[in-house]
Amino acid sequence: MGKIAVRGYAGGVKVFEEIVDDDSDMAQQHIKRVAHHPRHMIEIEFLDEPDPLQRFFRFGTDSTRMVNPKEVETR
Repeated sequence: MGKIAVRGYAGGVKVFEEIVDDDSDMAQQHIKRVAHHPRHMIEIEFLDEPDPLQRFFRFGTDSTRMVNPKEVETR
């Protein structure tokens, strides 16, 4: 896969941004950087994807910057 941009937001403020090769192990490290905040969001941008509807993946507890957010039930 190509490069991805990983951004973390806490309380509506970007707390980090990193451009990396697609790496799921690194994703766990990034999630830990913001997950302790009550309102957080992780954004993954697939930089090689031309379709803007497929280019971004966002998840977290702060849906204010998400397009058409869906609630996911956790157990």
